Order: sequence, then C-alpha cells, then structure tokens
Amino acid sequence: MLEKVRELYKYRELLANLVKRELKVKYKRSVLGFFWSLLNPLFTMLVFTFVFAFVLRIPPPENAWGLSSFPMFLLCALLPWNFFSLSLGSSVGSIVGNSNLIRKIYFPREILPTSLTLANLINFFLECLVLFLFLAILGYPFYLYLPFLLPILFIELLFVIGMALIFSFLNVYFRDVEHFVGIILMIWFYATPVIYPFSMIPVEWRGLPIQSILKLNPMTALALCYRDVLYFCRMPDLSLLLYTGLLSLVVLIVAYLLFKRYEPFFAEEV
Repeated sequence: MLEKVRELYKYRELLANLVKRELKVKYKRSVLGFFWSLLNPLFTMLVFTFVFAFVLRIPPPENAWGLSSFPMFLLCALLPWNFFSLSLGSSVGSIVGNSNLIRKIYFPREILPTSLTLANLINFFLECLVLFLFLAILGYPFYLYLPFLLPILFIELLFVIGMALIFSFLNVYFRDVEHFVGIILMIWFYATPVIYPFSMIPVEWRGLPIQSILKLNPMTALALCYRDVLYFCRMPDLSLLLYTGLLSLVVLIVAYLLFKRYEPFFAEEV
C-alpha cells in the first residue's frame, strides 16, 4: 500500500492540474464566478429559516454567550454537508465519465474522484470565510476554538475521499449507483441534524437509544462537532471526534484497497 501512496505522490502535479481544471470549468464564462457556489446554501438557508423559524416557530438553541440565530445555526452544519454531498455527487461518475482518458494512458485512477473532492474542498474553504465574517459581525467568539476546526475538517476530508472512492468504483460495475446516489444523499441528509437541533431527537424511543444510534452516523458526529466550534463556541465532543476519526480512517483504507484491487479492470468495464 505504501508503494501505491508513493506512486500517487509522483502524480501530484496531475492531481493539482485536474483540480485547477475543475475549478476553471465550473466557473467558465460565469459573471458571478465563485459566488454561484454560495447561492445554493444561501437559498437553502432562506427556505429552511422561513419554514422552521417563521412557520413552525422552532427557536434555535442559544450558546453560552446568549446568542442565537437560526441562519447561523443552519449554515454551521449545512456547509460541511454540502461539501460532502457535492463531492460524492460529482465523484460517482468520475471514472466512467473519463473513459477515453482511462483507455489511452496510465495514471492512478483514484486521482479522478480525489481531484473533484479537493476542488469542492476549496469551495468549502471560501464559503467558510464568508460564514466566519457573518459570525464575527453577530458577535460569535468562535475564534477562541477555531484550532479545533482543523482536525474536524481533516477527518471529514478523509471520510469524503473514502466515500468518493467507494461510489466511483461501484459505479464502474453498477451504473445504477450514479442514479441511486441522489436518493441515498436525500435520506442521509434528513438523518443528519443539519436543519434541526440534535436535542429535538428523543434520547430513547421504545427502549431504543435513538440519539446514541444516530451518533454512529459519521456526518451526525461531524455536524455536531462543527456546531460546537462555530455556533456554540466551545470544545467539540472529543469522544465523537475520536470515533469519527477512526471510522473515517478505516473507510478510507478499505475504500482505497478495494479501489486498487479492481483498478486494472476499469479500462475494460468503462
């Protein structure tokens, strides 16, 4: 496996060029450019804010400084979720969509889904800068715990790359995966406390520890950790962080081994 990682390092320039190409193609001949990536979370925030804050009148939780804002509460989890869902949605067809390139020359095929993930990561960084600006204007002292954001982000990156490798590999052999991924993401979205507080979920239901079960969802754990740092301005739950970190590492290793196991047959299948 170490030899494969060294080989991937040798192709780092190709990876960087693919990331640049993805960003250029995405905003080519676009007047607003990067700001288009903000419109999706902005309109999603407006819709859910109207539904939850004005129609259902569900108050957002307060942090220790007495600050509460449903738009900020939503964005602190929505932006990380969008990074995950957009990366997965774009990566699933990355191998099949580059069939001509795969048949002509050799390069580590994992570069294709990874480059799309890294391009979405750059967008996520820029979106976070805008979020930080609004949080600072509203008086959230999130900067006190900002160093904790780096391990959370790194753990999510490991998980996202692992999932991107799995889905892109499966789509080579089962083309229905590309169509089914949207349904998976929709169910996953509502099973993750992005648009609602985790406290709304009952601790137990008919003897089942519902909250504990939902915390097994790595995106739930990540959403809670992001909100702890950015919205509640406190240390994240270290046990959740450790669990998600170990799970993400396992997902990445297993995904990478499976991907490399079947990589020699991709040219025949695509």
